[in-house]
Amino acid sequence: MKIRKFVDREEELKTLEMLYAQDGFTLVLVTGRRRIGKSRLVREFLNDKEAIAVQFEKRVWEYNLAKLNRAIGQYFEIPTPNFSTFTDAFRFIASQAKGRFVVFLDEFSYLLRYSEVEAEFQSIVDEVLPESNVMLILSASSVGLLKRSFFDYSSPLYGRSDATLNLQPLRFRHLFEWFLNLTPEDAVKLYAVTSGVPRYLELFNGRDVEHEIIRNFFDPNAFLFREAKELLEEEFREPETYYTILEALARGKTRVNEIAQYSFIEPKNTARYLRILEDLGILRRELPVGRRAKRGVYRFKDLYFAFWFRFIAPYFEEIESGFPDGALEDFGRDFNRYLGFAFEDVAKQILIELNRVGKLPFSFTKIGRWWHKSEEIDLVALNERERTALLVEVKWKELSEREARGVLKDLERKVELVGWDGWEKSYGLVAKSIEGKEKLEDEGWLVWDLEDFKDIFPL
Repeated sequence: MKIRKFVDREEELKTLEMLYAQDGFTLVLVTGRRRIGKSRLVREFLNDKEAIAVQFEKRVWEYNLAKLNRAIGQYFEIPTPNFSTFTDAFRFIASQAKGRFVVFLDEFSYLLRYSEVEAEFQSIVDEVLPESNVMLILSASSVGLLKRSFFDYSSPLYGRSDATLNLQPLRFRHLFEWFLNLTPEDAVKLYAVTSGVPRYLELFNGRDVEHEIIRNFFDPNAFLFREAKELLEEEFREPETYYTILEALARGKTRVNEIAQYSFIEPKNTARYLRILEDLGILRRELPVGRRAKRGVYRFKDLYFAFWFRFIAPYFEEIESGFPDGALEDFGRDFNRYLGFAFEDVAKQILIELNRVGKLPFSFTKIGRWWHKSEEIDLVALNERERTALLVEVKWKELSEREARGVLKDLERKVELVGWDGWEKSYGLVAKSIEGKEKLEDEGWLVWDLEDFKDIFPL
């Protein structure tokens, strides 16, 4: 059963309250990809505040100014004013507001498409509001537009904000707050297809999860079936290029040259596209932990996009035409293998949580994958100052004691290649289930499976 409550975001709310407690004009940016919960966060903050909140639409700026005029009329209980500029509207708000007052402009990025409005807001921020007690909160889903407007040196709004809250997806542990009686296995499956994005989680009940995944992705009328495509089309001027790059990643191309060759793009241009996808939180660039390497690899950071490009993109036209059989067969055959990839991200979060509460042999300061040539270690956690290392393999499998012991022994072999002579090393394994776990722990191995999640997280 789904818990319909506000989950996480305590730090962001605390920051907003701290800024609200200050005197004088305050400008706050709330950013993050679509569906991440920006509007919900700010509206939760506004619950007990004197405020005007307007959600802008993808229309001409005059339409959105009219929406602001109506909100002003409703709040101050006056006939709807007819301000012809945003400057006049804010001049009126600043003159009439009593005490601390909040103005929340949701989806502000729709205004940033108009250069004259962007310049006008520079005047509002610099000349109209500085002597007021207004807290102006601007949210934007178009990360590219927001960066150009507030973080490019040449922009009229550069350096104007007092704080920027960049919302990230919920972490794995928050799924147990969101759903009642969610099993750890189902939590992994849900996280692997939603990446913790609140809007996507709302579409699930957390009971028959694989059936819910099929209903939400393989039906042409389902929201998540079209979402990835629409997000790319909304964010980018040339979405087909980014689509092809993400398709390459889903097909196992992880290096710049491989991606460039698949996408028919010059490598130097491919790097720029990859950096933008990295800025948006869709991809991440990885370098091997504990080893100097100039060339990294790219992997999916956003698991919704990872799942969509693996199982939906290759069959988009067939599903849209009402013939999902090939896609469903592929899903049934390979979903478990895909979960192995997603489980690495979950295992990383498990180790970070154990590190936070001091339940590891040492406190690590760095964690990531290690690889060299054909050898790879799923997770390596280091404290370089103390010269201590934790090396962990991750398996989305039900392992017998013999299989688990074989994985751990092979991990010891790999460590000889790493070359950390004189370091204190610990060895670990995270798996779906591990037979003979207690015996392995008694021998000094660090082992965790889904059953241990019940102790790590409040289920």
